[in-house]
Amino acid sequence: MKSSYKLRIAFLAVAILLFTGCDKWIDPDLNIDPDLPSDVPMSLLVPTMELSLSYQLGGIRAVKTTNIYMQQLNGVARQSYGEANYILSPTDVDDFWRRMYYQPMMDANRIIQKAQELNSPHYAGVAKVCLALSLGTMTNLFGDMPYDAAFMGDQGEITPAYNTQQEIYTVIDDLLSQAITDLGSTTNIIALSGDIIYTNNRTSWIKAAYAVRARYALNKKDYANALSYIGNSFAATDKLVFTFGTSNSESGPMYQYATVSSYKNDIKMCKTFIDKLSATTDPRRTFFAKTLGGAYIGSPAGSEDANASTLGTYNNSAAAPVVLSSYAEMQFIKAECLLRQATPDPAGAAAAYKAAVASSVLAVTGAANTAWLNTNINIEDATTITIEKIIGQKYLAMYSTVVPYDDYRRTGFPILTSVAGAGPIPSRFPYPQTEISYNPNCPVVTDNNQKLWIFQ
Repeated sequence: MKSSYKLRIAFLAVAILLFTGCDKWIDPDLNIDPDLPSDVPMSLLVPTMELSLSYQLGGIRAVKTTNIYMQQLNGVARQSYGEANYILSPTDVDDFWRRMYYQPMMDANRIIQKAQELNSPHYAGVAKVCLALSLGTMTNLFGDMPYDAAFMGDQGEITPAYNTQQEIYTVIDDLLSQAITDLGSTTNIIALSGDIIYTNNRTSWIKAAYAVRARYALNKKDYANALSYIGNSFAATDKLVFTFGTSNSESGPMYQYATVSSYKNDIKMCKTFIDKLSATTDPRRTFFAKTLGGAYIGSPAGSEDANASTLGTYNNSAAAPVVLSSYAEMQFIKAECLLRQATPDPAGAAAAYKAAVASSVLAVTGAANTAWLNTNINIEDATTITIEKIIGQKYLAMYSTVVPYDDYRRTGFPILTSVAGAGPIPSRFPYPQTEISYNPNCPVVTDNNQKLWIFQ
């Protein structure tokens, strides 16, 4: 009887298994790791997007390399010495390209998709500003790049086609236009949360969208629209910055490289930059560079002379912020556009130029430095202001950003003497080796002196 009973139980178990199926028999949550969620809320994606964006755009490839090219820094050893002599290979930019695509741009794309699904345009607006800034920085360094066929993961094309730089610039403007609309939307289901830069202040993000839009309108020589965007962008105390923590593990990218890493002795302040600051005893010099033996000393561009000042607290302290845009930048753009527009306004340009420099000096030093401004800057008027002077001061103010490299390729200012025997200052970055090796759609670049469309 017992055997018969057990047999009937066994048959019953098999029957249940056959008729219910494995999905009902086995707990579907059994293999889900609670510590590794398959879906991340937008409030957690936003800070990681902002952090990775700021770390890359303020870091060793975007800032260190272009500032070396612009003779604000000099590479005196190892790879940095190569960069100072205009040697930048496809393998050198692999990590930067990969991290920009996999981190801030992928996160921004995910946020935009989620925001659309969840009817929460305020999140989409923030993500679109960050994506536009990422695309603008990348295309100004590399030129054509994947966009339409990018960010699709396993469902997409593993060898995505490239969009032209003209198309990328259209995308940038469209994203920023949409961002302004999204951030101003009165219909939003999930309240914006997790924003580290502006602590969820949509008004500040709208100003930032206009600021970024003005930067790329200037590159396109769209002076009228650039001036219009500036009017809706930053007021005197506004800026777009990411502030890092005070510990080594939370510190900013240049501090990580110049102080924490084993490459700390690879870069010094360049003589070209130090000489320009010293010519007027610029008050920002104290913050941009440290003294050596009581003096500010620059290393000649392209040399291995390490007997020079190291980076100052402006970008070489743990909590030093990465400046992504500022009121000073807007006023420099305004000054240039007023001189270049169909009917020039030199008086307005001189006023904007003065406001730009004053804003930069105050932001860097914490003091007005009125006497220095009156002696060196406020002397300019409608009869003396020039594009060269505007870009020359912008070169100093926008140190530790990619902007001076963009301006140099766009205007030819400031006038720099290239390193002897190294050829001209490069016009672009090479494409990364991974793209050259594995993506047949990657454009062929014969050398780094090929001019990009936007700077022709």
